Amino acid sequence: MRYLQRLALRGAIVVILSVTAQAAWAQDINRDLLRKGMGLNDVVQTFGQPNHMEWANVKGTPVLFIFYPTDKSDAVFRVDGSMWLPLGFVTEVLAGWGREYYEEIQSAQGHSDK
Repeated sequence: MRYLQRLALRGAIVVILSVTAQAAWAQDINRDLLRKGMGLNDVVQTFGQPNHMEWANVKGTPVLFIFYPTDKSDAVFRVDGSMWLPLGFVTEVLAGWGREYYEEIQSAQGHSDK
């Protein structure tokens, strides 16, 4: 009986590791399908659930960033060294993507008009 329990546990571990590895090595999204003006729902339907989200506030305008794994040069890096493609949405409409756009929004968020 213990043998069967250990065998089942090993099988479960293999499945968990396999799913985790697939998520870690997920293919980069097809940037040719990205178009400014796409709705948030359309992007999620096309590319799947994002791996990470964050908000920015630029002069009172909220910008939602969602992130997908990537290995391309337009990525932003996380503390753990992972690379992510940021997609920025204003009122659920794709306004821009990539490291340059993300850094532009982050920079604008830090400035105030006093």
